Amino acid sequence: MQSQKDKFSLTLQGLAKSGRQWDEVVPLALLADVSFGDLNVESPLFSDMQWKGSLEPVAGQFVLTGCWQMHVPRRCGRCNVEFASLMKADVHVVYELGQKHKDLAAEEELSPEDCEQELLPSPGELNMLDVLREQFWLAWRPMVVCSQDCKGLCLQCGVDLNRDTCDCHGQVKENPFAALKDFKFDA
Repeated sequence: MQSQKDKFSLTLQGLAKSGRQWDEVVPLALLADVSFGDLNVESPLFSDMQWKGSLEPVAGQFVLTGCWQMHVPRRCGRCNVEFASLMKADVHVVYELGQKHKDLAAEEELSPEDCEQELLPSPGELNMLDVLREQFWLAWRPMVVCSQDCKGLCLQCGVDLNRDTCDCHGQVKENPFAALKDFKFDA
């Protein structure tokens, strides 16, 4: 029987003409396996990753398409509360077998099409766990909010306006930027 790790390791050169398909739940423990790299998974809000995709040979290249999703712990950029954020992304990567582009050695410019492909040395060993980890970090957004109607924190006293109200709401304390309040900007 094929091990969990073997399901996500493949060689492009030996790929069948029909390609390879996945509709898998990738266990968090497998994503976090240190022998396959490191992913900080200390929080209980992390979940397994749902991955559905295919890798198909097309005109001498290998096209990986699919989508993934998982819950990750995040802090709201408005109210600073920790919540489980659903992250998901589509994947489209084109792989090509071969040596480094000869253009690089000659220091010529690469076309945009050259930059959209990932060049793998033959036989084209590919670890899908590494690809999924990379896609996770590429989809990472620096700021997320717990909900679109999040009111955030009071700028004066710091109270979470989603849970409480404050007496200072609407009052503006003197600050170095108060003079800009009456400044007229050209439209």
